[in-house]
Amino acid sequence: MNIDIDDIIGTGIKLLPPSGGRLEESKEAIYKLNSVSETISEMAASYNEVAVATVCEEGNAKKEARKVFAEELYNNIEELTENILYEDIMYQDEIVIDNIFSILEKQETISRDELLKVFEQNNSYIIGIDSEDEEIKNEIESDIKKIVKTINDTYKINKLNLIWKQKEASNRKTLANQLGGVSKVISSVAEDMKTGTSGVAVIDAEPKFKIEIGVARTTKNKSEISGDSSTQSKLNDGKYMLAISDGMGSGQSAKRSSSTVIKMLDRLLTSGFDKDISIGLINSAINLNSSRETYATIDISVIDLMNGNIEFVKNGACPTFVKSRNKVEIIKAISLPAGMLDNIELVVYDKDISGGEIVVMCSDGVIDSNAEYTNKELWVRDLLENIETEDVQKIADLLVNESIDNNLGLARDDMTVLVAKIAKI
Repeated sequence: MNIDIDDIIGTGIKLLPPSGGRLEESKEAIYKLNSVSETISEMAASYNEVAVATVCEEGNAKKEARKVFAEELYNNIEELTENILYEDIMYQDEIVIDNIFSILEKQETISRDELLKVFEQNNSYIIGIDSEDEEIKNEIESDIKKIVKTINDTYKINKLNLIWKQKEASNRKTLANQLGGVSKVISSVAEDMKTGTSGVAVIDAEPKFKIEIGVARTTKNKSEISGDSSTQSKLNDGKYMLAISDGMGSGQSAKRSSSTVIKMLDRLLTSGFDKDISIGLINSAINLNSSRETYATIDISVIDLMNGNIEFVKNGACPTFVKSRNKVEIIKAISLPAGMLDNIELVVYDKDISGGEIVVMCSDGVIDSNAEYTNKELWVRDLLENIETEDVQKIADLLVNESIDNNLGLARDDMTVLVAKIAKI
């Protein structure tokens, strides 16, 4: 499911104090926004209740799975009445099914010898299995083979059904979280409008810091399209976002993945969505819209120019470097990229700034370009420590050029570098 905030609240809403005859229209708009927000919130609660109920049911999942497996197995061998093992399955004590199911849970299939051993342990022996008559022996082996195949096929289908049930519960939970995020944004818009209609003036504080941005990029040798995407966006409350996404591989498919991440991230965060909700939506979009395995990294730096703080948010991304004079701090995290898991864990760092810091973000084409270093990020740190210029564009260009030189003048991968210099006003 793709949720578009513009489809819900429209693009024509202005958060300015109304005047004259527009006061009643504004009140009506606020009422409608709140109604939509409450409706979506109720939808979220409904999905969440179903998801929670399903999770609670998972406590009895093993017992239920065994029960369903037994029922399906009995149904599947109904037509095998002439099979020598038919009665051993249908009319033996249920401990036989328990033992079979236990083996399947551990290794997903049961072999001929393992099945016969289960029967033996329960005092059920197959007469004629060691017969010297080849025709009789072959018939018995054929019967055993059919039963083994039926058992394994039944378990495989049973397990797939269980996985889909769990996936459905996970999707409901994800959708509940997403709808909750949409509801919060709409409520926030309505509250802003309400504040405007009451005549309360909102005075923006002056930023204490300013920012300069430099960008450099190149594509992989012999590739026409870069799998990297990036953005620099002004957010609310005096914040500025820098972001890079590196799609799996290179070319069109990688670009599609990383572009989805960046476009959604840019739109959602600038619209006021919480970052956790935003990245959850992005992860779901990649999962739901992909017909094959695909993923993209998420690397975000949110610079608060009012309060002097940087928040780093990473998911499967390269290290970020923060230079203060000649000292370079490396900020990194180990996590799986978006699209690889149903629910992703973000790694978030906070850092206070005083002015003069240079933040350097890059894709893995830069980091991995130097084969001489075991710890790949160290070559970038060493270069930044010794670099003399503070010109952000020169730093970005230098990093890309050095990365290409590291591979004898050929770009071994797509490369993107964002450099931000933060200065006190």
